[in-house]
Order: sequence, then structure tokens, then C-alpha cells
Amino acid sequence: MRASPVIAGLVGLVLVQGCAGNDGLSVAAPQAVAEDGPAARAAALARLDARVGAVFFRLVTANLDLCPDKGRSAGWTLHAANQYSPQLRDVLTVDGDMRGDLPTVLAVAPDGPAAMAGLVPGDVILKVGDQTMAVGTEGRPARYEGVAANLAILDATLVSQDPVRLTVRRDGGDLDLDLRPVAACAYSVHVEPSTALSARADGRGVFISTALVAFAASDDDLALILGHELAHNVLEHREKFDREAPARSVFGNLAVAPASLEAGERDADRTGLYLMARAGFAFEGAPAFWRAFGAANWRVRWAQWGHPTAERRAQLLEGAVTEIQALRAEGRPILP
Repeated sequence: MRASPVIAGLVGLVLVQGCAGNDGLSVAAPQAVAEDGPAARAAALARLDARVGAVFFRLVTANLDLCPDKGRSAGWTLHAANQYSPQLRDVLTVDGDMRGDLPTVLAVAPDGPAAMAGLVPGDVILKVGDQTMAVGTEGRPARYEGVAANLAILDATLVSQDPVRLTVRRDGGDLDLDLRPVAACAYSVHVEPSTALSARADGRGVFISTALVAFAASDDDLALILGHELAHNVLEHREKFDREAPARSVFGNLAVAPASLEAGERDADRTGLYLMARAGFAFEGAPAFWRAFGAANWRVRWAQWGHPTAERRAQLLEGAVTEIQALRAEGRPILP
């Protein structure tokens, strides 16, 4: 799944499996989100996706001036029938207009462009500008190629047109809506079904497991995690580590000097805190989150390859909290 200037674009609920990534954290989950039956599982995943999309939209729109890669955001989360296994596909398409490769609105960020345009979950995008979305072949095993082709058309149109005229199908009828995308950091967010508490960034997107979304008790906690991973992209750590260690493409972070990785993690912790503060999230609880995370997961209590302990992260974030509070008290810009 590729990154896209359509922020919070298609989220892989089935095709992408969660794992520890190049620039992330990963620990075994004491428990994962468990739902009985395809319908309950689909509903639970949709709730997690909606929550992640809303938090990420705030982060990428509030921090545009800090991002080296800029794009435009619709403030939506999309999915399509063909990306799912047949079992889940049957559940998702039984009562609605969702079919094939057609992008379908899964969630909209509150007060975002999609919401302001009148889009609601379940709307199926039939046409964008003068281009018709391809339905593709239905009834086959889960696949993504046709969905990706439709998303590429959406991406290009959102960047080139304002407003964007959309034709959507809702409750069996078609209607035209005008969408006005907003400027945002050009990074996407993806929720990966996994029982591991993991998050990562790859320079283009941010990836977070369903288990870690569920672990984050509040949107502020979730913004802390997503802000940290977004900071890796803002700071261009992927490119930096690839330059330092060409063998990283084969050996991953094991090819990078631990001291360099740890410095990157410290920078991402600090910058991520600034990103969430600038987006209006409560950043003061970040040290407490890391201590709770360490208490619940023994692996992060100890230093991992290139990653500080949870307690060390908490201590460093206490200093960053004080920095931001001082900047606010003095009326100065919140810049890392």
C-alpha cells in the first residue's frame, strides 16, 4: 500500500498484516481486540480506523509548515469491497452500495473537508471530476490493484482541482457533491490488524496496529503515538538511516548503529510531542503514558536495539513538556 497525498486514504483492514517496522516500536500485546464473528470484527475495525483517521487529520493539517512533503487532504478514510476476504466482503456489502474496487467512505474527520461537503460513511464514489471509478472484477479473492488504480485517480484530482466534483451513490441513489480539500502533510496513515503493539513509519506513511490503537486509552495517547511516527517522516529518518547503512534494505535496523537509531528515537519523541501540542492535543500526559506502557509491557522496560527504555523516554519527555509549557507561557511559537 503506497502513501498518498489523500491523507487518511485507504486503510488496509485485511490485506496488510501488522509487524514491527523500520522506524517503530513493537512489543507482544498482553491482549488484542477480539470480536466474535465477521460483522462484529468489521465494526470494531471501522471504529478504530475512524478514530485514527480523525486524530491523524488534525496532526497533518496543524503541522503543514514543518513537513518537507506537502499535499492536500480530504479528511476521509476510504475502503473498498475487493480489498477484503470473501467472508468480510459479504458482511460489508450486504446492505449497501459498496462493490468491487469502488472507493467507499468508511469515516470522515470531524469538521474536515469530506464532512463539510456532506459525505457520510457508506457513500460510494462513482466519479471524481470527469473520471469514472472502475468497478473491476467482483467475487474473486481479496486484491488491491484495482482499488489502488482508483485511488491514484482520486489522489491526482484532489491535488489538481478545487473544488472537486464527486458523484456518489447513497441508499441506491446518486448525488453530486463539491469537495474542497485542504493543505496537509503528504503522509498517509494505515491501520494494520495485529495482536502486536506496534507502530512504524516508512518515510511516506504511518502504520499502527489495531492492538496499539486499542491500548491508547484516549485520543491524546493516540496522538502521542501517531505524532512520534509522523515525526520520523518529518525528520526524514528513513532517508538518513538508508544513507548511513546501505545494507538496511536487507538487514533492517540491525544494519544501523544503535547510537544513531537511539538519537533518532529521542528526536522523534521530542518532535512528536511538539506536533501533538501544535494540533491541540493534551501533551502533558506523555511521560505518564510511557510509564504505563512500560508497566504493561515488560519488553519496553529494557533498552532495545536503538530504542531507549520506557522510563528513559518518560524522563526525556518531561523535559520536552517543560519546554512547550514555557513557550506557551511566553507567547512564542511552538517550534521544535
